[in-house]
Amino acid sequence: MAIITTRDTRVAEIMALRQRQGANQPGQRTYRTAISAKADMPVGPMVTAITPTGDRPLPFALCQKWMANQTRKPDQWIVVDDGKIPMNPSGEFQYVRREPRPDDPPHTLCANIAVALSLVKGDKILIIEDDEYYAPEYVAEMSSRMESYEVVGIGDSKYYYLPTGRWNTFGNRGHASLAQTGFRVSLLPKLSEFLATGNVIDWLDMKIWSWVDDSKKTTKPISFMLFVDSAKSLYVGIKGLPGRNGMGEGHNPVVVQRYHPDTADRAKLKQWIPKDYQVYLDILAGMK
Repeated sequence: MAIITTRDTRVAEIMALRQRQGANQPGQRTYRTAISAKADMPVGPMVTAITPTGDRPLPFALCQKWMANQTRKPDQWIVVDDGKIPMNPSGEFQYVRREPRPDDPPHTLCANIAVALSLVKGDKILIIEDDEYYAPEYVAEMSSRMESYEVVGIGDSKYYYLPTGRWNTFGNRGHASLAQTGFRVSLLPKLSEFLATGNVIDWLDMKIWSWVDDSKKTTKPISFMLFVDSAKSLYVGIKGLPGRNGMGEGHNPVVVQRYHPDTADRAKLKQWIPKDYQVYLDILAGMK
């Protein structure tokens, strides 16, 4: 794993987050820690965020930072960890340890989400992937739209491969990536039933949005909103961080070579992440 030097307070903060979630000893028992209630929790429908993770200490530490910066924090944040090295959880989230199984598929995102669904308390559910950048307004913007729609997502997906500065956008206007999808609790029974069928390795985002599409032909269509964040960037799919790889094409350096090259001073990264791009530049400096 890359070594990050504490050249300034930004990197020092990241290193402190990593240390707080250091590994437990092998053989540790499964356990959960519940998020504490806060007096300033917003009134109205609750928001539950779900983060599947495992063996990705730096991305998850960054995820904690971005979640702490949210202007509207989730009322419940469920983190399901199935890494070979369990986390030592510390923070405002509900930790669930899912021990790896011999029959696990190569990618266990769906298996981890299935565990989290049984613990959901919120009316609105957001999938927060650990290697995404989420702008401070992300949860608030998604939550606001879910007041009126059962499924909400952001189209025109944005990927940025940090090690080489390659970036791409996709013209997806019929669905959103899972990391930018939210849904109301009304979709929970259908989703839980699907995930209970076994070791699901399907692209879960495509499944959810196919249900939306199929429902248009019925008398009870699923209400949805798909929007783009071109006016104000709400997220960036950051790829190439240290840790266990994800399943998307953005994790494949060979595929990424076909993406657009950023400028030497990372102008695209700065455009997409105007408030926090320096954090990634500091990480990049430590990866070289």
